[in-house]
Amino acid sequence: MVKWFEKHFTDPKREPVLIDYVRTPLGSKKGTLRLLRGDNMLIHVIKTLYNRNKDTIDFEEVGNKGLGDVIAGCCAQIGSCALDVARNAEIAAGMPPGIPGVTVNRHCASGMQANIFAWQQIASCDKDVVLAGGIESQNTYPIMADMNVANGGPGGINITVPPNPHLGDSPYVQESYKKYAQYEPEIRGQIYSAEILGRLYRDKSGLSPEAFRSELDQLSVASHQKAGDHFDDRALEIEPIETPITDEKGEPIVDIKGEPIPGKTQLSSKDESVRPTAGMLEKISTLPGLVKKKSGILTAANSCPTTDGAACNLWTSREYAEEHSLKIRGSLESYFTIGTDAVLMLTGPIEAIPGALKRADLTLDDMSVIEINEAFSTVVYASAFDLGFDWRDERFNRWGGAIAIGHPTGMSGCRLIGTTLTQLEQMGKDYGVASLCVGFGMGIAVVVKRE
Repeated sequence: MVKWFEKHFTDPKREPVLIDYVRTPLGSKKGTLRLLRGDNMLIHVIKTLYNRNKDTIDFEEVGNKGLGDVIAGCCAQIGSCALDVARNAEIAAGMPPGIPGVTVNRHCASGMQANIFAWQQIASCDKDVVLAGGIESQNTYPIMADMNVANGGPGGINITVPPNPHLGDSPYVQESYKKYAQYEPEIRGQIYSAEILGRLYRDKSGLSPEAFRSELDQLSVASHQKAGDHFDDRALEIEPIETPITDEKGEPIVDIKGEPIPGKTQLSSKDESVRPTAGMLEKISTLPGLVKKKSGILTAANSCPTTDGAACNLWTSREYAEEHSLKIRGSLESYFTIGTDAVLMLTGPIEAIPGALKRADLTLDDMSVIEINEAFSTVVYASAFDLGFDWRDERFNRWGGAIAIGHPTGMSGCRLIGTTLTQLEQMGKDYGVASLCVGFGMGIAVVVKRE
């Protein structure tokens, strides 16, 4: 029984355990998954887990007794990912109607939070079987698209609703704006925060601007190199998905409902954003900055790309797994969420990882896998710097990170749990930690334990 559970619960049979995990390949900006509806990706992973496990799990009985649930993280809950996409996807996947579904949004942590909620439902005796995952269709509905309102302005014009102005009334936010004004007088969203974070840690590192930029670019190349070297390993996580082929104009060939047409599809099975690394460092070192073109630290190459994808985990209680002869793969030794500076925004792993490790009575030295989401290279550098390890550590993002394979925001947290466990299984090791920075200043981390 894991330590965090043992501290707070007396019945070992209620320990939540992870039974199965699957994800789609991750589609690039001009890739094949952009041709699908977002909910079809979530349907695909839910259906995969359902079909894999329906011979040993009576999902209908679970639903009729009120002992099941489906939880999905999603940031842009609009278009094909609207209307509680978790519920819609599980119905479309053929699951019995007695199992409900709910969609959650904790920005980039949504997929991980969905799994924490699943863990809590089982530990508290509320549920016995929970599917928890995440979805994001960034090519179809890019970040912030849910703030666009059709016909919402005067005279029916389309408008983009800005963030609530009272966010700036917070004394903590005002203090942070003053603190970081020396680095950037106008802070507008995550890219600006990621740039400021880089300048802060460039100063802390003592490196020259040229050397620090090179460090971030080397981090990017390393991510692509590891991702390229481990295509076959990551294939263990992926269930290939049928996507439409395109016509001569590049438009998807679909029916009137936007669905793929039999015989007019292709099988997508690999993460699409990974690039060959020969000559990459020299090429990306000349790219302009995203915030400051000439002196900027953050570039398109050392940040994560636009990506589509879905993932899902299957959780049960230990008692249920043993009674139904389910193979237990692992669990969460601990989890930890925390709010951080809402302006600097991206320091979450620096606080969340120590919190999760402390709850588990473990240290970073006990971890055989360290996964920190590569939303931006500056986040990775800052996290490694403050946590006291080198990003070149062989334990870190061993199969490549989001800079190479992408970051579908609502899905990535679920993927990080699944890939951490899969790596531990491949290595025959016990513990790994996975963490993400989160928009508006939050951090989340889990310690994954192999069974």
